[in-house]
Amino acid sequence: MRVHGLSSHEASDLSCACETFITMNKLQFKGSWNEVKGKLKQKYGQLTDNDLTFAEGKDEELLGRLQKTLGKSKEDLRREIENL
Repeated sequence: MRVHGLSSHEASDLSCACETFITMNKLQFKGSWNEVKGKLKQKYGQLTDNDLTFAEGKDEELLGRLQKTLGKSKEDLRREIENL
């Protein structure tokens, strides 16, 4: 079977690659956001509740606020949050 010029195997591979890319671009963290937020506030006393406001699908906004406040790259912040 071919879908838009791709075999079903190629289409499946492409789908997996897209899902992996999407997952890599979303924040992944262990525990609840409130726990993560508390750990970040302990580590970085200058962070406010406003800095740490998180809404589903607004990962980039959160990372942008943290980047501005902490002066770290978004990738460094992403890794740090995911390792909390």
